[in-house]
Amino acid sequence: MKVICAGWGRTGTRSLKYALEYLNSEPSYHMQNILLNKKDATLWHNLIFNKSVHKNFDWETIFKGYGACLDFPSCNYYKELMDFYPDAKVILTVRDDDSWIKSWNVLNNKVLKSFAFRFLAKLPYTSFKLQKDIHNKMILGKDGAFKGAKTDEERKNSFNDWNQSVIDYVPSERLLVYQVKDGWGPLCKFLDKPEPSLPFFFKNKTKNMGHMSRFINFVLIIIITTVVLMILSSIFFGIKYFV
Repeated sequence: MKVICAGWGRTGTRSLKYALEYLNSEPSYHMQNILLNKKDATLWHNLIFNKSVHKNFDWETIFKGYGACLDFPSCNYYKELMDFYPDAKVILTVRDDDSWIKSWNVLNNKVLKSFAFRFLAKLPYTSFKLQKDIHNKMILGKDGAFKGAKTDEERKNSFNDWNQSVIDYVPSERLLVYQVKDGWGPLCKFLDKPEPSLPFFFKNKTKNMGHMSRFINFVLIIIITTVVLMILSSIFFGIKYFV
């Protein structure tokens, strides 16, 4: 692990993920790893909800082979990760709180509150159900990032408080406070990497959140289609057997 990213989701973490993968020549671990990977979702779920697992946890269980970690729930544990990976640098992705809450609300309304996600999150033992539990605990809950905040103003305050707490905690020589709009320059200087000639990666913009919503809808359609085909197949072969 070379880089620990302590910034919250919707601060450009997916763009930074691609940039770090290019610079480190290693994959970066992002929240989306959990959403589509039941094994990882289960590891995180056990870590978060089982206190005995949390004690002396071997972070390589999750992060082996990754050069960086970003977004929730990794950022919740940046202090523990700093201790476990003492040579890793820390990046705090930031943006102004008004644009952040706008982006968060788009994610919340278009994806997390969508019928497809809410339906999938009710299916027991799926990565979607585990991710929903993690989301409620580590982000929305009173012990999570938002500290139980309900209004936009309360959440913006929590966002600003978190950013300042990271700045106060991490030694300045180990920390980069970074906005993805600044591109390669400060990032490459901080990591002591040559600046690439290719354009910076700008991914998962707020206006493109519909893509994620459509993907989750597609997953739901696949599941429903599979179930229907299984039922029809059972009926067909059942009738054929008795005939």
